[in-house]
Amino acid sequence: MLLIIAIILAVVTALLWLPNLVDIAAIAAKLARRFAGNQRAVSSSVALPRLAFFVPAHNEEVLISQCVRSLVMMDYPAHLRRIIVIADNSTDGTARLAREAGAECMERSDAKHRGKPHALAWAIRQLRLAEVDACVIVDADTAVAPGFAKGLAALAPLEGIAAQTYVGTMNEWDNWLTRLAGVLARCRYEFTYVLRDEAGLNCPLTGNGMCIGRGLLDAHGWQAFSLTENWELYARYTAEGIPIRFARDARLFTQQVRSMQQGQTQRSRWSAGRTWVLRQWGVRILRSQRTSLLDKFATLTELAALTPVLHLTAVATIVTLAILLPLPADLWIAGAAAASLTSHAIATATVLVQHPEPAATLSAFARLPVYAAWRVSVAARTLLLPSSGEWRKTERNSP
Repeated sequence: MLLIIAIILAVVTALLWLPNLVDIAAIAAKLARRFAGNQRAVSSSVALPRLAFFVPAHNEEVLISQCVRSLVMMDYPAHLRRIIVIADNSTDGTARLAREAGAECMERSDAKHRGKPHALAWAIRQLRLAEVDACVIVDADTAVAPGFAKGLAALAPLEGIAAQTYVGTMNEWDNWLTRLAGVLARCRYEFTYVLRDEAGLNCPLTGNGMCIGRGLLDAHGWQAFSLTENWELYARYTAEGIPIRFARDARLFTQQVRSMQQGQTQRSRWSAGRTWVLRQWGVRILRSQRTSLLDKFATLTELAALTPVLHLTAVATIVTLAILLPLPADLWIAGAAAASLTSHAIATATVLVQHPEPAATLSAFARLPVYAAWRVSVAARTLLLPSSGEWRKTERNSP
């Protein structure tokens, strides 16, 4: 019996090592590209791309004005950008406030097909795609930096690619939960995604701040209708060999939830959606002849990997069992499990060293056990969720 437990723990530990292996392979690929002089170049073209910014919004009167004003105030020629709010089945003042703030507004009423993916598909069908080079999706609880559009333009031409922008935390200093969310965002967008892009790998799409080139929408329009449209597009584009870049200088900031109860629906949807995408697209990615072996490995690991907090919880469980039970190779299993956190530890340490408020943020880590227990309970309940469903808006707070 103890041998069986040891084998199970060893297998789980090996799976926990996959993100580390992806990072090691990405570093090797980055160095190889650098020595070969094959780094991705920044566009020097003076022709700026034409951009359509879509803001899907369902009853977002609390934050829509702030979002639209930030888009209007971007340092970008007005004739090269359109700002379009999609008031999706809204019953409040979203449409009026969006227009007053300077945006166009498309009002949609469809009780049968509700939600962000359906709203985007409907709005893109109304757009003359020949008049833009790319469409950018911006969530309503977001404010973009003045250089957001120019950060995307640095990757031009955009017609045949997708891109993910930098998504920071607008309310990072509110409490311990938003501070932890801020650290996670900094690790993702200042460490992991930078490495992926420099290695020539596809960057994961995270929903907010996605840029989709016109050429990807011309033939089939919007194609993702699952709970997590971003993961679905990430898998689809990887399988089809479409590049997904990281626009590190295109920065926007989004409001994070202030309580665990407020974020429960959101976390459940993300987890259920990602699992569904892995089941639907895993084999197709493996069989694809259009993408590299390393991109397949990185994408499948991204879809299957635990979140950092759940990864830490799994490691703590394995180490505890290995120490308490007289298992064969117990110290090897415990050590290997702990070492699987290397990439997360390096990224977190790098972020904290450069953090504007390191002491207060470090103190937020004392709440990790409570947060981890909550995330485990949410993950357990997520197993029962369907693959698609109604777009349920997360509770908003006044800016």
